[in-house]
Amino acid sequence: MKLYLFIIVALLSACSSTPEQTTQQTQQTQQTQNPPSQNEIPQSKKVYFFQHKILPEWTFTTDGKFYSDLLMGNLSKLKTAATEVVSAEYASGLKSKVIANENAVLITFPKPEGLTNCFFVLIKKSENSFAFYTYEKTLSFGEDDKVAGVVGSWSEEGNHGNHGGRTYSKAADFIADILNNNS
Repeated sequence: MKLYLFIIVALLSACSSTPEQTTQQTQQTQQTQNPPSQNEIPQSKKVYFFQHKILPEWTFTTDGKFYSDLLMGNLSKLKTAATEVVSAEYASGLKSKVIANENAVLITFPKPEGLTNCFFVLIKKSENSFAFYTYEKTLSFGEDDKVAGVVGSWSEEGNHGNHGGRTYSKAADFIADILNNNS
């Protein structure tokens, strides 16, 4: 129950906040809803919230500022938010790469441990909008199952798309998949 309250409060706060305000409000909500003496939120849920809620929100609501920061290699706000929402260790594993001539930036995360946590996110800018793609950890159904992850997406309206399982594990394959197929 407390997790749901945390998520609802954080989502409502994120809808009208700058990246700095969102991380401050998330931290305050965590401290209010989950004092250290109570049950801790599992790391995979914190990672999910960071990757699937905060980052798409920043992509679509900061008038391109979040994307511009990534283009310039400025990861300070990204890492600050990751530290506050997940952990300093997690934040230290974040990387970004500008995809030359494609108006796109790749974010690489530490190896996901929980299902639906991302290996990568690709943010692509078009004339007046952005596309937000994820490559998420999925279930393996045995040694013969070659699926390594699922490509997903988030829309500006907050809808999540599932573009199906994939067998690759390298960032270059994810980039090529998204840019060549527009999933």
